[in-house]
Amino acid sequence: MVSEAGSLDLPEEDGHREDRPEVVRSGRRMAWLYAGAAVALLPWIAYLAITLPTRNLDRHYRAAWVGFDLLLVFAIVRTAYMAFRIDPRVQFPAIVTATLLLVDAWFDVTTSSGRGATLEALLLAGLAEIPAALFSLYLARRVSRQVLHLAHLDEVSPGGPGPNRKRRPGYGDAAGPGV
Repeated sequence: MVSEAGSLDLPEEDGHREDRPEVVRSGRRMAWLYAGAAVALLPWIAYLAITLPTRNLDRHYRAAWVGFDLLLVFAIVRTAYMAFRIDPRVQFPAIVTATLLLVDAWFDVTTSSGRGATLEALLLAGLAEIPAALFSLYLARRVSRQVLHLAHLDEVSPGGPGPNRKRRPGYGDAAGPGV
């Protein structure tokens, strides 16, 4: 169930809840990383808006790259926002962020002309974009596993529809506890 604040309300069993101090601290750290990345990209976008040629093979080359990078910043900001809120749905913008970073790295490398530009694109891809994308995928996977754990869905057997664990007494039993 989703609360009015937009975060997922999961059952509070065995002290597993999204507002545990260690979960909040970890979520806040992730949020600050994404917020910092978004802020760091803004000067880069301004630099691209000024330095990229107005014409390449396409009349809208500059607009395409600046627009793409603005979409990337939006995805990063959305990831940061949802991480600050400790919202388990952060996995979705994190996956979008990872995808856009990988696409950015690919097109930076494949559209660069000349040795210097290609080397710069490869370095940026290898040292920043790909590691950031992998981190975003790691974050999405980590949150997804936590959500499944809290919902007790991590104990579902892959071969069948039912849980692969002992049933708790009285949980869904018509015969009552202890059956």
